[in-house]
Amino acid sequence: MVERCKRKRLTLTAHYDPRVEEFVVNEVLSVFKMSEEEEIKAEEEEKRRKEEEEKKRQEDQQ
Repeated sequence: MVERCKRKRLTLTAHYDPRVEEFVVNEVLSVFKMSEEEEIKAEEEEKRRKEEEEKKRQEDQQ
């Protein structure tokens, strides 16, 4: 004899709403995009800072 569990399963099939999926996907994509933009800005700032330090060294040597 097989006993069945009387608990509800936590699946998306019964209460699936495509609007929720779209919202979550958009939120995740916007967070990734923001972090990518911040990373690019940080890299550009680091590059500019190194270039300025190099210019200072060259001016000091002259």
